[in-house]
Amino acid sequence: MSIKNILFASMCTAALFTTSVNADTWQLDSDNSVLNFVSVKNNHVAETHRFTDLQGTWNDNRVSIEIPVVSLDTQIPIRNERMLEHVFQSSEYSVVTATATLEDDVLMAMAVGESVPLAVELDVYIAGESETLSAYLQLTRLATDRFLATTTQPVIIDTKAFSLVAGVDKLREIAGLSRIDYSVPVTFSVQFTQ
Repeated sequence: MSIKNILFASMCTAALFTTSVNADTWQLDSDNSVLNFVSVKNNHVAETHRFTDLQGTWNDNRVSIEIPVVSLDTQIPIRNERMLEHVFQSSEYSVVTATATLEDDVLMAMAVGESVPLAVELDVYIAGESETLSAYLQLTRLATDRFLATTTQPVIIDTKAFSLVAGVDKLREIAGLSRIDYSVPVTFSVQFTQ
């Protein structure tokens, strides 16, 4: 075999390997994904907030999601600033992260249009603290190159477990409220595409 043929075969092998590695990585589609959470103040007033920027990948059974905290949207700019400063401590922690392990071989065998319920353990990291939380999802294969994962019940963030109580209490004090609940329901709908 000539050197030219060896080089050509090597380049083809490298190209195929690179393509298969890239083909295994799914990217979170931020434009078609949403994460909301609800805060309850004074026992009766519930307000929905969201993060406008979600980033993530799904590769080799591992899903990793990063949420830049500066994408917080509470519909009130001063409240955004206060939550970023006192709860999320954004000057020190710029992202909230969540990771999970999925069974790729089972999920990749799904037909387009097929849905399956999933129970997953999420490792969540917020402002320097991490907890493992249970999440119940519906996963749907929308197309050969697109999956949708949606919560079927809220994931409850316990601000005590994440050492966020002092920040929540500071918000309550600044706003002159009698109470802000320490349990925060979170829902999300995220799409991954290749």
